[in-house]
Amino acid sequence: MKLFNTLRLRMIEGKRVKKYVLYAIGEIILVVIGILIAVAINKHTEAGKSEDYTYKMALQVKQKIEADIALLKATRDGISEDLKIYNLYLKANKTDSERLQVVTQAPFLVTVSVQFAPINPILSTAFDNTSINSSSLTDKLLEIQQDYKSIDRTLKPMEDIITEELVANLRHIKDNFNWYEKLVSFNGKFTVDEYRYFGSDDYRNRVVHMKFLYLEGYDDLLEAFHELLINRLTELNALLKQD
Repeated sequence: MKLFNTLRLRMIEGKRVKKYVLYAIGEIILVVIGILIAVAINKHTEAGKSEDYTYKMALQVKQKIEADIALLKATRDGISEDLKIYNLYLKANKTDSERLQVVTQAPFLVTVSVQFAPINPILSTAFDNTSINSSSLTDKLLEIQQDYKSIDRTLKPMEDIITEELVANLRHIKDNFNWYEKLVSFNGKFTVDEYRYFGSDDYRNRVVHMKFLYLEGYDDLLEAFHELLINRLTELNALLKQD
């Protein structure tokens, strides 16, 4: 009798163990499902935050492009005015009024009369969070960032060349003429003999070279970048409307 009771007890205990094991497995499955749901919710939340950040960043980039387009236009308008003076200086037969205009501007054509476009690249750190969100808007922002790097890499060396040329012209005048102070102080009260240098072949060649670097080389780059940014702004606006 004791033997049968013992066997029955073992069978009952065995059933309990099985039920416990099944219960434990069920709990584990529920915990795993809960973790997976939490991870999915967290990813969804992070993706939402990233999309929101990307959209806000796109609006900031849009504002920068708009501002830079205006800066490029203003710079090119200034260069266009400078070009008139350069062409007037190089004109063969001038009227009396044109000669008077050239007299007041000639001393500064190859020394200080230069305008550069203050275009700054987009900081790469600003796009750290956008890399999390893979979208057409993110791709466009990264493309625009590369455009700005290209603009910076192209304009800065050209600006350095022009600046070096200006410095070289000033140094030449400083080392060879005693009226250098009048030039750098914008006094402008040069004597007739002093003005003769501004009509010399040497000065004319310097004007031609500066026109080539500044009004043709540099301005051509600004024109290309101006057109590029206008196109990028159109593309960015189209993507922002989709979002």
